[in-house]
Amino acid sequence: MTRALLPIVLVTACGGGSRSVPSGQRVGAAVGAALAAADHHRAPWRCAAPDGPTLADETIAGWKLTGHTLHRDGGEDLLIATIADAGGAAPATIAALGRMKPRFAKADLVIALGGMGTTAAELEATLGAIAGTAPLVVVPGDLEGIGALTAAIKVLRTKGHLVVDGRLAQRIELPGATIALVAGTAAAGRLVAGPDGCAYRGTDVGAALADLTGRAGLRILAAAEAPRGTLGGDAVGELALTPGAGTEIDLVLHGPVDHAASRARTGGRDADAIALTPGTADATPRLPGPLRAPMAGVLAIHGTTWTWKPLADAE
Repeated sequence: MTRALLPIVLVTACGGGSRSVPSGQRVGAAVGAALAAADHHRAPWRCAAPDGPTLADETIAGWKLTGHTLHRDGGEDLLIATIADAGGAAPATIAALGRMKPRFAKADLVIALGGMGTTAAELEATLGAIAGTAPLVVVPGDLEGIGALTAAIKVLRTKGHLVVDGRLAQRIELPGATIALVAGTAAAGRLVAGPDGCAYRGTDVGAALADLTGRAGLRILAAAEAPRGTLGGDAVGELALTPGAGTEIDLVLHGPVDHAASRARTGGRDADAIALTPGTADATPRLPGPLRAPMAGVLAIHGTTWTWKPLADAE
């Protein structure tokens, strides 16, 4: 990624005021603002930047959207459905998503962890197939370009679905948990979306982990990419998404590294940073390994304890 060319800044004095600012300070402030603007126009987009674009302020169905936060009050028992990697709008995949949607019916929140489609039409189809009455937060992964995702969300909103852009909602605050969202990939070369996709920096993740560490209740990181682990004896995932010294979180929800969803398990506020994935929702063979039924997962939160259950499509 290279910095966009810095715009030429012309600074002129403005009359009419009794106070004057030294020209050096005016130039310094203008150049600083121009550098910040240039940084935000880098390709790909730095979607996890703490000073990036924010949500429009609104309150819908008990959820408050403001700044970078999606907030809900009341009740410590929550059900969060997770899904990822539909890979596009293949007819078999859309049919599988339709069959799994009723199993999300009781969820208080649905999080899509990337890989849902590349074009606006694909994203409208895959997200529309799972959108219901609960908010659907879409965390862009390697496939989703910002233009396509924004267009799809706009259409789905007009149809009455509460779909939230996960690059703008960087934090979800719940009565018993806080979820930090990290959009995109660490390496721009992995972006199918190219320069219109999302990339993150290690410092962005570090800031999110530090914020989570100081939070009450369950501390959850949600990302399209996986933290560092092994698959078949080989290292997979990103070190940046793996909590290090001085940071403590309880769960990492992430996109898949193969077809399978994580096995059923339970836990609590224990700083174990347990990695959980819903697997792939794609009904077509793309990822390594034998083809499995499309999958998803549900995380139930009860105070400071949690239960994870994988879901498999059954035709």
